[in-house]
Amino acid sequence: MTENLSVAQKLGCDKYALNNCILVKAPVKAVNTVVQQYFALEVQPHCKIADYVDANKASWKKVERHRQVRNSRPDKSLPPILWTVPFWRYLNHQWTILPLLGTEESIAFALALLLNTDVITFHDSHHASFNEFKVFRKDQLVEHYLFGFECGKDFKDDWDIKIEDSEFDVWSSYEHRFKSSIRQVTEAELRAEFLARKHDRGNRGFLDACLKYYRAYIPLKEETPYHYHGECNSDFQKWDSLVERMDMMVIPSNWSYIDWKIPARVT
Repeated sequence: MTENLSVAQKLGCDKYALNNCILVKAPVKAVNTVVQQYFALEVQPHCKIADYVDANKASWKKVERHRQVRNSRPDKSLPPILWTVPFWRYLNHQWTILPLLGTEESIAFALALLLNTDVITFHDSHHASFNEFKVFRKDQLVEHYLFGFECGKDFKDDWDIKIEDSEFDVWSSYEHRFKSSIRQVTEAELRAEFLARKHDRGNRGFLDACLKYYRAYIPLKEETPYHYHGECNSDFQKWDSLVERMDMMVIPSNWSYIDWKIPARVT
């Protein structure tokens, strides 16, 4: 079982893995360079978990100060809150993890293009009950897996595989849609993977298989910096022993990046 493995040995995802993230097949240092030079964001290199905990506390204190000011002076202009977002690579792993929403495909595409590498996005949309896994390679979208109850992105018949399974819910069908330009997956293989873990949260069986194919890993929350938000999680040495390197980018609350050249479909 994966829970008996060290993080350095893990691939794929557990049923309680992060709901959203971006994975970049590159060292943290390379991602750092793009974040600074292309996205023009400040980056703090070689950080410890204590650095992140302190920065997160400082941001929330500023949120509270802003709230107090707005209560007394609602028309006063306030500067944006600066949020520190960690990104890291585990020891013996190939992928740097950015714990973003997984919907920032313009960021993922830019990283794939500028670093000449593969970038994975994963997004679990709880409100719409669908999940989306994409792989960008250089300047192309090369793989797309969409699964859940409300998969609104049909693209007509532009899928290699399309499966409907009504056993999940008698009122609606749970769908699996898959397309790849870089590997062959049969309907039987996809079906066998999701049936093997059908009762997992979010039915992530085939997602787990996809991640293992790319030798990537989506971690559990307790394996991430977010586990250390509360005062009770103070074993910082445990986290620092898991990672090869962690940097932190500083994102203003009003920051956005848009690139409309993102490939919409697998070609």
